[in-house]
Amino acid sequence: LVGGSCHDAREVARAAQLGLDYIVVGPVKATPSHPGAATLGWEGFASLVRDCPLPAYAIGGLTRGDLAEARRHGAHGVALRTAAFTA
Repeated sequence: LVGGSCHDAREVARAAQLGLDYIVVGPVKATPSHPGAATLGWEGFASLVRDCPLPAYAIGGLTRGDLAEARRHGAHGVALRTAAFTA
């Protein structure tokens, strides 16, 4: 599988154009790995993935507890970085 990391509509469109297998989109929430980065929030995430033909996974400041919310906003799942390795 080949995936791409996307932060805006242009990158999501480009990932689809390239025929990637999936995308991660974020950051949805503030994350210690990217302090000060602008966040999308759940509505911003939903807006970016709504018409995307690729499976999209939410990333950025998330935990396993965010999975249901992510799915309600169009995500196939969540990708973890900090939460996965600091638990």
